Amino acid sequence: MFDLLINFTKVALLALWAICILSLLSIIPEPYAQPVLIVGALILLIHFLEYWLVRSKVAGRQGGKTGFVGTMMFGFGYWLPVLRLRQEGEAHSTNSKT
Repeated sequence: MFDLLINFTKVALLALWAICILSLLSIIPEPYAQPVLIVGALILLIHFLEYWLVRSKVAGRQGGKTGFVGTMMFGFGYWLPVLRLRQEGEAHSTNSKT
């Protein structure tokens, strides 16, 4: 279920970014272009805040790589699996020590 949610989020965000690009290129008609760009700007702002809040955790899990582009595009769809895999790895190593 977790993977389904992450994949759905990534696909939805890719569609949103494609629609935003089409809107910037004036392919989407004017009554719809501005709301699309406003939604895109809000999502981008939210993703920047997400990046700012979780960058140290992600960098610690990926050897210093912060995943800026991935977080800007996919938000929690990028960093949540990174943190989850690391936690599962830590839990597995803790269980194998005992």
